[in-house]
Amino acid sequence: MNTFTISLKPLENHMSSDIYISSALFSHVKCKHEFTLTVGSITKEVEATVFQHRECCFMMSEALFTDFRFPYETHQLRGIYEENTFRLGPVISIVTEVREDEELFGSISVFCKEFVQACKELGCFCYVSKLSDVKSLSPKGYVYRADRWVYSDVPFPGIVHNRIHARKTEQTADFQTFKTFLKEHDVPFFNARYLNKWTVYQQLKDVVHLLPYLPKTYQLRSRQDLLDALEIHDDVFLKPVHGSQGKNIFKISKKEKYILDYTTFTQTYEKEYESLYDLFATLYSQLKRQGFLIQEGISLQTYKQCPFDFRILCHKKDDLTWKITSIVTRVSKPGNFVSNLARGGDIHPPQQVLTQLYDSKTTRHTLSLLKEIAIEICTQLSHPSELYAEFGIDLAIDQEGKPWIIEVNVKPSKQSDSSAFSVRPSTKALLDYCLHATNFQFPKEDL
Repeated sequence: MNTFTISLKPLENHMSSDIYISSALFSHVKCKHEFTLTVGSITKEVEATVFQHRECCFMMSEALFTDFRFPYETHQLRGIYEENTFRLGPVISIVTEVREDEELFGSISVFCKEFVQACKELGCFCYVSKLSDVKSLSPKGYVYRADRWVYSDVPFPGIVHNRIHARKTEQTADFQTFKTFLKEHDVPFFNARYLNKWTVYQQLKDVVHLLPYLPKTYQLRSRQDLLDALEIHDDVFLKPVHGSQGKNIFKISKKEKYILDYTTFTQTYEKEYESLYDLFATLYSQLKRQGFLIQEGISLQTYKQCPFDFRILCHKKDDLTWKITSIVTRVSKPGNFVSNLARGGDIHPPQQVLTQLYDSKTTRHTLSLLKEIAIEICTQLSHPSELYAEFGIDLAIDQEGKPWIIEVNVKPSKQSDSSAFSVRPSTKALLDYCLHATNFQFPKEDL
């Protein structure tokens, strides 16, 4: 299979045919004047006129651009030529919610622009769509043109990246219909859905070599579950099963009294309770609103007297292999027990933090072990019926330097800690996977 870079250009004024093929492309693939051209779900039989040009390109009429649902402007794409058929792409859709304000795509607005920029640099076509936009073979979506998002006709995607924010949306009939529609048309869809914390724990606890790094975790179904956990552990965390970004977490410590700490609740709670019965009664109205689990409290290592953890971004390289794209240390702000950036945490290079605590050999060993654990988690959570290509793995170390698995994020934050606009390695890794999944990789990119 021959994959090459190809430009799609509007006709010049003197051209009268609907489509022209450059002499460079005509010679490169040794095609006929009559051939099949496919973009997304649209296939057309065309007869092209050869024109002299050193670059591999097509020049097409506005009517033909419209037929293929492309904006009428130059596009740098990739082409595959087989059996007298040109297939152009890849066409990538990011599906998310759309807002009616300046931040059109909410917290991933910058990421969407960044991903589009990466696509243009690597010869891909990308747009952002709502769930309802890609419900037929003639979709619509938001294309970034002239420094703004334009809602227009777009080609049917070859792959779709799920960045829907609301977990409830993934429970709707519309979402299930959308997934079924993509499956019927053999369109890869990643990351398939949110994974709740209890599901992740259940999957990982059955992996013998990961079990030592998992904090003991229990379902919170009644007051007795909390009583039982505090009989075993002096500190526990109550975490929403479907939570993210360090929101709505309770920390309970058993001392002479029961000490309560918490994050992000608008309601103010007392810090001390004489009995667990009083504490549970106070929290009951909050706990019954959503499912919670109980997680063993770990005495985490600190940096400048603040707990920290590691966010390890992992991406799928191909059908079986995962790689680590980045690793950062997140240090909680003073007085906090969570290190999420949304809760005021700071980012530091892991070597900077670890070398303040350990010698160079221990630092290297710790980082190596953390990376091994992260890759193994990704491998274990991969599933043949649901596609995942990105995980944000949160790991920590305790006072003795032992690693612990804190959390797995299916849709890690896309907030950037830099004011300068650039394509991050994690964005490039996602695009590399899209190229692999759609078979548009160049041979050298498949290494």
